Amino acid sequence: MKLKKFIILSLYLLAGFSLWSFDLSLADIYTYSPEGADITVKDVSSNIFKSLRKTDKEGILNLSKLKSNNIPKSILDAAIMSETEKCDFLLYGFLKISKNYFDFELKLYDREAGEIKKVFYTKTDRSNYKNLIQTMSDRINGYFYSNLGITKRRVEEEKERGVIDLKSGIGYWIPFDPWAESLIGIAVFHISSSLTPVDSLFEWDIFTFTLGYGIGLDYSLGMNREGFEGYIFHSIDIGFPVSFSALWYYQNKIIFQIAPELQVDILTQDRLYGSLVTEKSAAFSLSTSIGYEYLFTRQRLSLGFLTRFHTVFYNNILFSIEPSLYCRYRFNPLNKGLVGSKLFARPCNQGNLK
Repeated sequence: MKLKKFIILSLYLLAGFSLWSFDLSLADIYTYSPEGADITVKDVSSNIFKSLRKTDKEGILNLSKLKSNNIPKSILDAAIMSETEKCDFLLYGFLKISKNYFDFELKLYDREAGEIKKVFYTKTDRSNYKNLIQTMSDRINGYFYSNLGITKRRVEEEKERGVIDLKSGIGYWIPFDPWAESLIGIAVFHISSSLTPVDSLFEWDIFTFTLGYGIGLDYSLGMNREGFEGYIFHSIDIGFPVSFSALWYYQNKIIFQIAPELQVDILTQDRLYGSLVTEKSAAFSLSTSIGYEYLFTRQRLSLGFLTRFHTVFYNNILFSIEPSLYCRYRFNPLNKGLVGSKLFARPCNQGNLK
């Protein structure tokens, strides 16, 4: 019970440090052809979503897609969906396909004001779909940059730093034979800091892939099984994790991590017919981890689940599995090219949008 209260309190305190940022949501876009022309484009909302993400060079937009599959066709639909999903601003509209042209219109609905703030419109011939998407995203981003008084920086200035974060977590560990005969894992406590470089490795469809580097500290606690003299097993791991991440829609992230480590062990044993004995040892270890992380919209905080496969190279190799829950907090805004760059945009004055 005490452990449960500690976890809840820790999450609450971390959430209190999170900073709110500008929220722009994109609904599915209504596509139709009144002339019966062939509809050759699919998933327009995903295309405009990816284009907006690349065009927003300063990272001021906290861009997300609505979870609902319903398509708003009126201001009433937009109002209901905005209230249901608690989004500050909602982009919705239509793509009209004729035999020769695309007509593309998006409206920006302000939930707090209860009105349409801006209508964006562009038209191209049927051979210029990519240009249609690019023009629309440029106009939307141009509107926000103009109204917020933000000047776009040069590309070289965007490459000034990466993102520094702090991660902490708690879990338990399960040792395997031959250590499982004598040792019970109790708990694992983890803390680490990492840096995600500005440039992502590559992008594919809705996914962004990045590589991050860090330093981590793990403390594991174990004890004897029944039938062995009483002892407490303390392990401290100092490692240098390298993380490969795949993120989609700026909220869901899969992480694969590998870390070479130095493990220091301290065993305290209260012998039945002797005094308290303390023994120390050290060994090289290697861990690989896989996990899922959810990044809260409009916050620097994220929560995740990670499973670590840990190997310690004693004379008798110790292999264990360590499932854990963790919180991650990012200290600085993310620039273009970084995972989640639109999630953790710098705060801005929404009242200036007119």
